[in-house]
Formats: sequence, structure tokens, C-alpha cells
Amino acid sequence: MSLVMSNRDWYHDGPLADVPQADRTIQAGPVRLINVSPPPGAYVEPPVREYALHLLLRTPPLLQVGFNRRPRWLAVSPGAMLLAPPDACCEYVSDAAAHVLTIAIPTDQVEDFTQACGAGVEVRREQAFREARLMRQIVRLWYELADEGRASRLLADDVMRALLETLARRTGSRLLLRHSRERLSNHALRQVRDYVESNLADDLDVPAMADIAASSPAHFARAFAATVGMTPFRYVIMRRLARARELLERTDRSALNIALDLGFKSPSHFTARFRREFGVTPRAIRPHGHRSDDYWAHEQQTGEPAPPRHDGDLPHPSAPLCRNAHLRDAAANNGQPKPPRRE
Repeated sequence: MSLVMSNRDWYHDGPLADVPQADRTIQAGPVRLINVSPPPGAYVEPPVREYALHLLLRTPPLLQVGFNRRPRWLAVSPGAMLLAPPDACCEYVSDAAAHVLTIAIPTDQVEDFTQACGAGVEVRREQAFREARLMRQIVRLWYELADEGRASRLLADDVMRALLETLARRTGSRLLLRHSRERLSNHALRQVRDYVESNLADDLDVPAMADIAASSPAHFARAFAATVGMTPFRYVIMRRLARARELLERTDRSALNIALDLGFKSPSHFTARFRREFGVTPRAIRPHGHRSDDYWAHEQQTGEPAPPRHDGDLPHPSAPLCRNAHLRDAAANNGQPKPPRRE
């Protein structure tokens, strides 16, 4: 039996131990992201109880890949992905340096997903595929985990669900038809709503929200999206931004203080998110930095919320989808990213 218990062990202690690499962990799972730059050569990963999704950020045009058999040639390019099965001896041969972002997913987490949704995830043979949206999500997750923002757990859950659904669809499972019939009860949805509203400043995640709804995380994530029309991650971000707007309009607290209290990791991150949501900057919500007593007289006299002072209620139609230069480059280059920062 192999003494290597995980992909992370092999990367840290195996033949790639001395090459540039870094890893980050999603606590739920745990799922690990491993960022490594292997030199040219042949590498054999021993069997482990994990699926490994390799996102090729830099690669030669041809690789040799074999799962429990002699490697065969694959034509690849930056942004391509390879899924390696668990409990398999995986061999990779490259004649040039590469840069790979690997997600190591425990088998039991995949099994929980497949049991909850009735879909299958199988690796039938060595094959490269492209999913530009998933690629951008994975790279974004790498940076979010590095920044340790309070939204990183929810984003991790969101990305893992998208990843597993993508793999299930590639297997041919009729996943989305089943999803459309799943809904949260009104009682469960109200409980989740109240829990989120009471904990917007905390590091919320899907398992905690699923516990409130008395559901498994996999079922909850699908049922929540089917019920309200957005993922838990998107919903929590939306509510944090709405709370921030309310505090900007109703208090004298600084935008920086509000942003940090609600889990945004920097003023620029908060401003970008805010503008994408409302079409205006936080400064435009409170142009002079302080509320006006005359302006709030309406609320004090009537007990009703004061009317907005601007027309920034709708998201700007041209708001960018990417939060940083690396992801903007990926979006502008047909889904082909530049390599993440080395650590």
C-alpha cells in the first residue's frame, strides 16, 4: 500500500518537492489547491483516494498522459483541464516546463455529491477539455483563499459545486433536470434568510446554512439556487452589499469601516463589488461623507425610509465580470489565463 496519502503529500515529498509550489486549503472536504511549476520530464503520481483536476496555466502543445496504462499523446493549450481518477497510477510526460493549478478532491466528497443529486462522475480515459467559466472560477478561488476574505468559504462551495456539476455533465448525467425540481420549503428559506441577516459580518459557508435548513450541503446548494435564482455565495454577497448601502445612507460610519466589518478585504474590492451591484460608487451614495439631518427628517417624521438621492438602483449593464488584472486578462484572451503569482 502506498505511503502517499494525498496529492499534497506527493507534491511536497515526491520528485517535485524542490520545484516552485504553494498550496491552499478549502476547509470543507478538505479540498486542496496546489500551484506548482514542474520542469520537463516524466512524473508518476501514485494511487490516492482523491480526484485531481489539473488546470494547465502554461504547457507545451503536446503532453503524454496515462492512467493505469502506457501514456498517450494529448494536444493541449493554456486553460485546458485534465481530470485524473482516484486509486490510479497517473503518469505525465512533458518535454517543456509547465505551470499547473491542481484541485485535489477527496473521493468521499464526490460520492456525497453523486448520491445527493443522482448523477455520476467518471473518468473514462485520458482527455483534455476546456470550460472557460470554470477556469476563471478556479483561478479566482486561488486568489480569494490567499486573501482569506470572509467570502472565501462560500466561493469555495460555489466553485466546487460548479466543478462537480461540470464533471457530471461530461459523464452524461441528466443533472440539471433533477435540479429544477428541488426547492427549499418556505419555512427553511425564512430560517436561512434570518440566519444570514444575523451573521453578515461572519465567515458564512454552505454547511452552516445547510444545517439551518436541515439539509445536506449538496442538496441545500442546489435547492437554494433553484428556489431564489442565485447561488448561496451570490446571495450573501448581495446582502452584504445591501447592508453596506444601508449603513452608508443611514450612518456617519466611514466606507472603510463598513467594508471591513462586512468582510470585504480592501476598499478597492468593496468599491468594485459595490459599483458592479448598484452602478455607482460608495462615495456617490454619500457624496459629502456625512448624512444630512434635513435629508433624514423625512424618515424621522414619517417612520418610513428616506427616498434615494440618486438613480443608482440598477446594476450597470457594462460592469466588469473580473475583479483583478489576471482575471481580466483571462476573459480578454479567450479564457487563457496568465500564470498565478508564485509564492
